[in-house]
Amino acid sequence: MKEAFRYLCMILSPWTAKTIKGSIPLIQEATYRWQGLYQTAEVQWCPPFIYEVLREHDCLDSLPGHIRNQLRSDCLENRLRNQLLKTELVVILQQFQQAGIAVVLLKGASSFADALYGSLGARTMLDLDLLVKPDKIETARSLFIKSGYEEIFDEGNVLTGLPIDHRHAHINGYRKPGTPVIVELHYNIAYGQGGRILPAEDGWQHTTEAAVNGIPALILNPTYRLLHNTVHGLIPSCDYIKGRIRLWHLLEFAYLVKRYNNEIDWQAWLDAAAMENQTTAFLAWLLLANKLLAMPLPEGIPIGFWPRLQSERLESATLLQDWGSGKSINDRLPWLDRLCLLLHRGYYFCHLPAWVWRNVCYAEGWRNLPVRVGYFIRKVFSGRSWGKV
Repeated sequence: MKEAFRYLCMILSPWTAKTIKGSIPLIQEATYRWQGLYQTAEVQWCPPFIYEVLREHDCLDSLPGHIRNQLRSDCLENRLRNQLLKTELVVILQQFQQAGIAVVLLKGASSFADALYGSLGARTMLDLDLLVKPDKIETARSLFIKSGYEEIFDEGNVLTGLPIDHRHAHINGYRKPGTPVIVELHYNIAYGQGGRILPAEDGWQHTTEAAVNGIPALILNPTYRLLHNTVHGLIPSCDYIKGRIRLWHLLEFAYLVKRYNNEIDWQAWLDAAAMENQTTAFLAWLLLANKLLAMPLPEGIPIGFWPRLQSERLESATLLQDWGSGKSINDRLPWLDRLCLLLHRGYYFCHLPAWVWRNVCYAEGWRNLPVRVGYFIRKVFSGRSWGKV
């Protein structure tokens, strides 16, 4: 797993992909061979990305036939899904334009506006994330219903009428029947603590004009897009405290820096983290991009001992996890690695209550303390919550 993950980083990083041809013989000689690399890529949602990069660098003939065919199949399937998403996005933007609804494209949807990855099939996408202003949510929702979309009910999005409702980021998703198209309408950019680091009001003020197939839209400017990526990669799914870094999140961070480095205000990125005491997490994320993807560190950003220690923890936990096994501790690992995984799990469980308090149960002000405490107790005894843990 460790070596496969590192080779995967080397192949996909925009800073090291040019060295692929010289490294392929090393991959072929490695003990796990290409099958292990493919399995790791599959867990990380990256097989289409591998195919597109190897195709760009004229390396596909170096792959074993069955691996090349599997990667090609994955990529073609992903290209088709992304093309359907892009085509539907154009229709949605036209409808929103006619209805007077301003929209900001978030995450993967924004890559349709600037071709961030160069090829349509590289990034795996599950849905379209669109930010609209709260007073336009119902208008946008009615447009989806008229177009035949079906609501995807999610118990986690049910509003309770309590102050903790402010933590939510979007309404239920909408699926277009017979297609892979799913749309999430956001009124906040991010969930919980991430939404306080990057409030929707700030996002609207830091957008840039873009277009998809000639239809105008907005995307976050490079600094705020990078900020959203960092928040999304660390906070909503407890990934920072779990030590579970998803490579496709980190890759998007690297590709954004590669494309927009001269336009990124790193101090603003760091100042936003400081508002919620997430400076260490942000700097650890930055160090991971440097260590795993060879991304140059920005000048003028001091990185102390604690962020370096946390980046070591994240790297160790990420490389040790066998996400495909379905087990928290893999019995095939050496005893020392298993001990390290147990320590990582202990770190997660020790920090989980604070994460729940700041995200799931958050409501501003002392007068909302009873609501937060009551909701915290409810979550502690919730089977649904423990299923997520």
